[in-house]
Amino acid sequence: MAIVIVSASTLASSRMRTLTMRALAVAAGALALVGLLGGFVLGFQLGGASHVDDGWARVIANLDPAQPGSQTLIHEIGSLSGRLIRLEAAADRLAARIGTTPPATADAADSPATVAGQPAGGPLLEPQFGAGSGTGASLPGLDRSLDHAEATLDKVASMVARRDLDQMAFPSRAPIPGVMISSGFGRRIDPFTRHLARHAGIDYVAPFGTPILASAGGRVRRAGPYGAFGRTVEIDHGDGLVTRYGHTSRILVRVGDIVLPGQPIAMVGSTGRSTGAHLHFEILRDGTPVQPRLYIGSDEF
Repeated sequence: MAIVIVSASTLASSRMRTLTMRALAVAAGALALVGLLGGFVLGFQLGGASHVDDGWARVIANLDPAQPGSQTLIHEIGSLSGRLIRLEAAADRLAARIGTTPPATADAADSPATVAGQPAGGPLLEPQFGAGSGTGASLPGLDRSLDHAEATLDKVASMVARRDLDQMAFPSRAPIPGVMISSGFGRRIDPFTRHLARHAGIDYVAPFGTPILASAGGRVRRAGPYGAFGRTVEIDHGDGLVTRYGHTSRILVRVGDIVLPGQPIAMVGSTGRSTGAHLHFEILRDGTPVQPRLYIGSDEF
């Protein structure tokens, strides 16, 4: 995963901190995928649909099945039409996954319709349906175009799958949605000493036994007592990202388990150095605690 981390110090005094890393990464990825998928759909619709859906249907209607080679030509045209239909359906499914709509296109072989009552002219010519000088000559070109379209679709599908995996492993979800945060990240008055101290995470206030959810998918690397954190769960999300869940009353996972985003991993408690039932939540980047607000959506705070 390639995730760019912006320094908290550059955002601390700026309103831009509401633009989370997840929002930036997803927006950039979505724009790239939309552009590639949109261009792909536009390309094969312009390059193939006008010749297969309408033109080739008319060509087939004029073929004599009794003539040698006509049946082979009909079969080839039908096969190409079927490939195009499957490509269009696959493109529509990919467009739905990335939240866009493939662009509607006009027939590339046709010029805009004549506006009634307005000047128009030109010699009277027979309409053309093939892309080349003849039916047989245009079929190989269409076949190559569909090969290219299929390869492009495979590339888009791979990008979408990678984006989905990256998003699943990115800690962008609140571990206890919709509850109060009693202590934020950074400097604060320590609840025990009443002196200024540094807080490496955020505290979610919730009743004993409230389920704690995984902020992202990953592998459990710690599940048990951990000093002042009490009963603690740590999840490794890859690329140097780890989430830590402290002071739990009960742990529901074991070291080595693979967890999914939103999966219950523990219950709220007050173990360790704690004054009451709450969850201490941290996000660590390469072993260093970072501001969770840069990862979790601003609507969660």
